[in-house]
Amino acid sequence: MLALHSFVIEVATALGLVKFPMNTLQEKISAEVRAFELLAAVIEQSCEWFVRMNDRKQVVIHTWDDDPRLMIDPCATVERYYKDANEHLVNYMFHGSQMIAPCVVIANDAPTCAVIDSVISLVLLADAGWPAKQTPSTLAMMRRNLRDSIRNVPHGSTVTEEDYERLKIIDELVANNAYQDALEAIGEHSRQCYTCKGWTDEEVQVHIEPYLMRIPTEEINAYLTSPNDPSDSRFIADVGLQ
Repeated sequence: MLALHSFVIEVATALGLVKFPMNTLQEKISAEVRAFELLAAVIEQSCEWFVRMNDRKQVVIHTWDDDPRLMIDPCATVERYYKDANEHLVNYMFHGSQMIAPCVVIANDAPTCAVIDSVISLVLLADAGWPAKQTPSTLAMMRRNLRDSIRNVPHGSTVTEEDYERLKIIDELVANNAYQDALEAIGEHSRQCYTCKGWTDEEVQVHIEPYLMRIPTEEINAYLTSPNDPSDSRFIADVGLQ
């Protein structure tokens, strides 16, 4: 099951080989291996997910729906967590040909259980149709706001990788309650959409609304007293303070 390479332990799991740092406790590795077996069994019984192999001979999982379609890379999630202490799932959302990387954080009890347990929870929630009462508010908000951020783009407009990166940063800042930084980033994104893409004021406002509605009004008021750019109030005030 174990293969030693320089500074890593390569472990065979039900969904492919996973690399752990050499100092990873064996009990942690064993917990992840068991969780991978459970995840594989859950996916096999699921009607909501399908699998494919990536270039590293690891399994990634996709939902069938496209509203939006979700892809999770469980092996990369585990590797990144143990290597870099990064608590975000490696996942992407797709709506048509557009893609965005949402911010989804591993469950708070991950240090005491398997990281893959969070992936299993996500898979089961999809199987259950993302029920409002059982779905954590952060996950529900992620799906709703990121779906809206992709939809709220003027018809025929090109959305670039740079746009997606800015939206990802904004989403992470809002999720971490860094509201002033988030508003500054929203202002920058709004100006880019207005000047470079030629969107109207209304189109920009509709596009940024899902993010502004997650920010307390007092935080928006505070930012607008001294915005990073005076033109930010052109887009932010009408949406955030209505």
